[in-house]
Amino acid sequence: MPTLAAIAQVPDDLLAAAVALCLDAAALPVLLGALDLDLLARLARGPATLDWLAAEQADRTGDAALEMLLELGSGFGLFALRDRRYELTALSRTFFLEDSPLRLLGLVDRHRRYVDAIAALPAALRDTRRADRRVWSPAADAGAQADYFRARAAFNEASRDYFRDTASLLARAHGPRDLRAHRVVCDVGAGPAAFAAILKASAPHLQVHAAEVTYKDPAYLAATAADLRAEGLDVALHPVNVLHEPLPPAIDLLTANRLFSGLDRSGAEGWAARLHAALAPGGTLALVDFFATGDPAHDRSLAALVALWMAWNRHELQRVPLTDPSDDRHAWGWNPPWRCDELSRLLARVGFHDIRARSVVPPFALVEARK
Repeated sequence: MPTLAAIAQVPDDLLAAAVALCLDAAALPVLLGALDLDLLARLARGPATLDWLAAEQADRTGDAALEMLLELGSGFGLFALRDRRYELTALSRTFFLEDSPLRLLGLVDRHRRYVDAIAALPAALRDTRRADRRVWSPAADAGAQADYFRARAAFNEASRDYFRDTASLLARAHGPRDLRAHRVVCDVGAGPAAFAAILKASAPHLQVHAAEVTYKDPAYLAATAADLRAEGLDVALHPVNVLHEPLPPAIDLLTANRLFSGLDRSGAEGWAARLHAALAPGGTLALVDFFATGDPAHDRSLAALVALWMAWNRHELQRVPLTDPSDDRHAWGWNPPWRCDELSRLLARVGFHDIRARSVVPPFALVEARK
């Protein structure tokens, strides 16, 4: 598990380039093609000529297709050609190998589904309804919420690698933070607790809690606990619905990543009030999410991601039409991304102050505030 110090050592432009590549509908298939042919793992062992690689790949792809893949991969920054031999770039070595220091293969694999789906974007732009996020609201019935989250347990388990490998992007926001000033940290909606694990690895003195409703699923809880044991990290796992069950006491740093992007405006203030109540006086709330900042480059990245989401939703609904009234895809639809200034005003209404926002790694942004 990388520490905050290790994450901070990766140059901003290199990390931004890796995420941008995963959002690029032309570049991503090239990266996937290289991974499917094990080209990155092969070149990690040392440079090789086109002829050498063609001989190795003769039973998997043709010479022309391989040359095209290597040429396009070089253009997208995955490979470099020196003295007629291809080698890996810092971009590939840092993010796209199994043993990369900031492995993003979980992000790449999650975005694989968008390659076929992108063709559905024009249809989505013509005909998409509004999302129904009422089940995420504090006003929703607790039993209905329990049913919903039980149904999502399989999805969350299938997304374990994605959440684990992208935790470093979330943690990037906390590089400047002096964790010595904190004692009790709780991550809400913690998923596989990878982000919480990074905080614990970076600051062993912290008492770190991970709160996640999916921990009510015994298999998911056991798998998460096993991952933490393998890392030798002591993170307390809490199987709670934060809207209806208490969080640990004395929290002075409360984090919630990728939470508000799933909330409807009508229910968000209740969530914010709940988070405010859970913090100790003087404590800090830190939200890292897909927020619009007003910076054109950042917001283009966010727009690219949201377009992929909407295309995939449309693609899936066309591929497997809705027939079951209990299918949670009935809730799918358009929910505009939160803007940092909009969220800042909401946090102020429930009592937060000293509210600040900034881009972290586009399309991720940080909004933080104090109680």
